[in-house]
Amino acid sequence: MSIPMRRVTGAIALAALWVALFGEVSVANVVAGLVVGGVLVVAFPHRRALVAHRIAPWGLVRLLARLAVDLFGSSIQVAVAVLRPTPARLRTAVVRVPLASDSDLVHTIVADLITLTPGTLTLDVRRDPAHCFVHALGADPDAVRASVQDLERRVLRAVIPGPGAHDASPEVSQ
Repeated sequence: MSIPMRRVTGAIALAALWVALFGEVSVANVVAGLVVGGVLVVAFPHRRALVAHRIAPWGLVRLLARLAVDLFGSSIQVAVAVLRPTPARLRTAVVRVPLASDSDLVHTIVADLITLTPGTLTLDVRRDPAHCFVHALGADPDAVRASVQDLERRVLRAVIPGPGAHDASPEVSQ
């Protein structure tokens, strides 16, 4: 019976993490780390991903460049709202935004980028049908929808889902 090299490597990596967390290299820590790492690797075997997403380099560059512009603009808008508050600038909304993709990875990236942007926060992402709820500061709900859908299109140009991108794992809440 042969043991796949990635399992051995995984157990060794977990053992190294174990020793690093305890902060002392000793025989007991190394042996305990190897035991714990071995048990974890056996108890939770690595499953190959059902779908392989492809990264489109040019799409990724365009996504990151546009993200930098959006982050700068949003930071300015939030700063203005804080320094010179008006009812329009301080108005908030929770907006339901339909999503085009069924890919959990794409949904996660979109949700993370929304939350990264000042003045917006992803509250929830759901499936069937795919949509997310976004809390936005000082924005028109239609503008929020359009902005998030544009962001999703940019993410889809950067991260291209393969066949079967809809991951129906039971850990995802409905």
